[in-house]
Amino acid sequence: MRQDRASSRWTQLEGSRQGFVDRCERYAAYTLPKICLPDEYQQDNDELQHDFQSVGAQAVNHLTNKIMLAMFAPSRPFVRLDPGQNILDELARIQVSEDDVRTVLATTERKMVRELDKRALRPKLYEALKHLVVVGNVLLYFSKESMRVMGIKKFCVKRNVEGKVIEVIIKECVKFDELDVTVQEYLLSTDARYKDDVKVDLFKWLVLDGKRMRMTQWVDNTLLPKKFEGAWPVDQCPYKVLTWDLSDEADYGTGLVEDYAGDFGALSTLSEAQLNAAILASEFRWLVNPGGMTKVEDFRDSQNGSALPGMEGDVSLIQNGKVGELQVIQGISNDYINRIGRGFLLSSAVIRDAERVTAEEVRMQATELETSLGGAYSRLASDLQRPIANWLLKVINVDINGTDIEVTIITGLDALSRSGDLDNLRGFLQDMAAIAGLPEPVLVRVEIGNIIQRFAQGWGVDPQGLVKPEQQVQADMQAMQQQAMQQQVQTAGGVAQAEAAAQQGME
Repeated sequence: MRQDRASSRWTQLEGSRQGFVDRCERYAAYTLPKICLPDEYQQDNDELQHDFQSVGAQAVNHLTNKIMLAMFAPSRPFVRLDPGQNILDELARIQVSEDDVRTVLATTERKMVRELDKRALRPKLYEALKHLVVVGNVLLYFSKESMRVMGIKKFCVKRNVEGKVIEVIIKECVKFDELDVTVQEYLLSTDARYKDDVKVDLFKWLVLDGKRMRMTQWVDNTLLPKKFEGAWPVDQCPYKVLTWDLSDEADYGTGLVEDYAGDFGALSTLSEAQLNAAILASEFRWLVNPGGMTKVEDFRDSQNGSALPGMEGDVSLIQNGKVGELQVIQGISNDYINRIGRGFLLSSAVIRDAERVTAEEVRMQATELETSLGGAYSRLASDLQRPIANWLLKVINVDINGTDIEVTIITGLDALSRSGDLDNLRGFLQDMAAIAGLPEPVLVRVEIGNIIQRFAQGWGVDPQGLVKPEQQVQADMQAMQQQAMQQQVQTAGGVAQAEAAAQQGME
């Protein structure tokens, strides 16, 4: 651990990133200002200033909602627990089937999702995603009971050339009575100047030490005792620094808003110009001939329909005749709105404006745009979903360390559709049904088993447990044939008995 003070190190790291924070404030101003507020803003006295356009806020809210539903869908778990082959072999020896194992693991998956909802973590995850989209950086702290989201102004981070976090400093300005009781008692024993309403700076300084992340805590310039320190393996550290897109040799990530900063800035300028032009276009004035018979006072004070002395031409109307420029500004603004909408998956900007738009056209366009964010989903799967999955396992007291159970995050296009596995299964069954519709001469010449395997591979479906083995198919066919023959015999016997009964009745 470094020997200098946390406050000095914070000042050093904060000074080197000041330009980046200024850009983040501008990106937040285009979209959601509360994500990165200016330092001089005071909620009690200042009004939160918004941009001249609301397209940025709409785009960010829409995209974060879409990502939230894709990654943490309420209808199904976002994680899958897959048993390894060693576990399956061991359980097979005691006659426990794979289906029974997967049923137990599926129950655990659903319990994890229920715990996610029980602890009301979805609003916090939604807030974290907004930070990632707008400024590209956010810090999550996983406590024993809940999760906390911290913005870019509350932490500084240092990474190595591989992008691995090697140092994090968290700074919070709090009142003295908001600190932990044991911390208050220790500080009062060392310095009597602390009072309940005194504001102090609480620092949490994390530094990578080998394969462990070690933390010290400071209050102003006072280092707290060792009982307030912490140390965890890197993959189990409760402090996670997330990024939307991380460049090589960069300490901080970039958000999606920064990729479209030019369009947001242009749209903001055009929106302001359009507003000013609309105000000017709505203004008008009357010119009254000073040498005419009509007096200004009579014209001003008269009511609608009044008769005034005067001659035609004494009063003329002057108004802005530049209404056509408004249409030009609006046309250019629509171009920027469409580009932003495509980047943020706004369906209104994706689908063409026409009376007849086919469902297939909508699906193809939406899939094309969702594919463009595949890289972001991959990063969020490893940086966000996996830590949450591991944390939820701890919350429900399930320990899979040292076992052959693998945690698989469900993400990508399958997660975007929220029913990708089910869609693949439907497609596989449709292909199977198409085989049944082939004519008999074709069925005789093809190998049905190999075709089924090819269909399963193409759709990404595991045929085990879904498709019967060839031996079982043959046995089932024989059983069906025997059953059919028995039914024929029974039917023939019933007919014979009926005929015999009828014959006896006639006699």
